[in-house]
Amino acid sequence: FGSAPMLEAALADLANPPRNSQLAGSVATLVLDGDVEGLAAHIAAGMEEAGLSASAGRSPADIARRLIEKAELRSVRLSNEAFSALKGFLAIDVPLDGAPQALESFAASAGLSLGAALDNFAARASTIEAHGLPVAGIRYDAAFGRPLDYYTGLVFEIAAEGGDRPLAGGGRYDRLLTLLGAKTPIPGVGFSVWLDRIEALREKAE
Repeated sequence: FGSAPMLEAALADLANPPRNSQLAGSVATLVLDGDVEGLAAHIAAGMEEAGLSASAGRSPADIARRLIEKAELRSVRLSNEAFSALKGFLAIDVPLDGAPQALESFAASAGLSLGAALDNFAARASTIEAHGLPVAGIRYDAAFGRPLDYYTGLVFEIAAEGGDRPLAGGGRYDRLLTLLGAKTPIPGVGFSVWLDRIEALREKAE
């Protein structure tokens, strides 16, 4: 997510998983074996050799688990039915006020039950509208994402009409601090604002 070409490449991998790992040698063997302890020890040794502190940022064990998780995800091949449903979901791109109905229709056609997830989505859309925001001018794009992998929930970007770059963007990231070494999950929500882009728009409007 966050890059159309990368999303297309990921979909291609799901249809036909790559046979050759991008990792080589002993690292590839440890990853394919799912050996977290062995891989963590290998990473720790490499960090020590490079003069990097294993106690700063993510631990070798965290890095090892993430590498194995990514390898497992890359090995998944979806059935034709599941792949077709995924493509149908990613094609949903509608105004926010029509998104709950679009998702409900998709779920019915795919034989899925979105249950509480759809109820929560509809409640969020209603809350946004209740706060006076123009939901008809807000789009829900199922294929949209931000190019950072720590988000765990809603993500968004705000852009000027006709603009091709975001002025603000953010979302929910309950995993971020855990990835950075926190011992327990810490929920988080935040956003970034590009003040230079906003200033450029203001100057252009004057």
